[in-house]
Amino acid sequence: MRINFCVILLIFASCVEEPCLDIPELERRLTDIKEWEVKDTIGNQTIIDSNGIPQTLIMSSLDSFYHENIVEDDCGNIFGSYYFSIQYNTSFSPLHLMVDIQGSGISEDGYNLRLTVTNTNGVSVKSSTYDFVTETSRDDNAVITTVEGFQSAGILYSDVLKFTFKDSMLPNEIKTVYYAKGQGIVKFSEQNGNEFVISNA
Repeated sequence: MRINFCVILLIFASCVEEPCLDIPELERRLTDIKEWEVKDTIGNQTIIDSNGIPQTLIMSSLDSFYHENIVEDDCGNIFGSYYFSIQYNTSFSPLHLMVDIQGSGISEDGYNLRLTVTNTNGVSVKSSTYDFVTETSRDDNAVITTVEGFQSAGILYSDVLKFTFKDSMLPNEIKTVYYAKGQGIVKFSEQNGNEFVISNA
């Protein structure tokens, strides 16, 4: 009797349908996350550190695409996947920064922004991911907070993600990065306190 009962339970469990995709909600989140990609009008920019030394923040790569029909539910709804990527290099400091933004109906992927910072001298590679649904970090590598009305070098940014890495130990390691909606990276600082900001000159 116990065996038969277990078989019935297994059959019942296998027939349970997953909930239908909430298409309006997914589309709303997709629209919101696309606002975080860097505008086409923004190119290479001048950054100045705390000592007044200028260099160029070089936009080395920018890519964006949308795949349709990535996920389909039992109700016949389908939804795609959005991806945006931008990479930066600095003309003097040995830094490479990469930002990946993803939006997907697949729950494991979700809606997020991932920042990766590499010291090209081989000292360190660090990354952290912000989840737009939970409004928290997906890992323990950094504390990520949202800043409204962030001002830097006389420029006011409405929405900014602030990444503060926990494992910054060497003086010239990147400690904090500020990423502004629609603008990209606008400021970052080293463990020793040296700050690099976008110049509006």
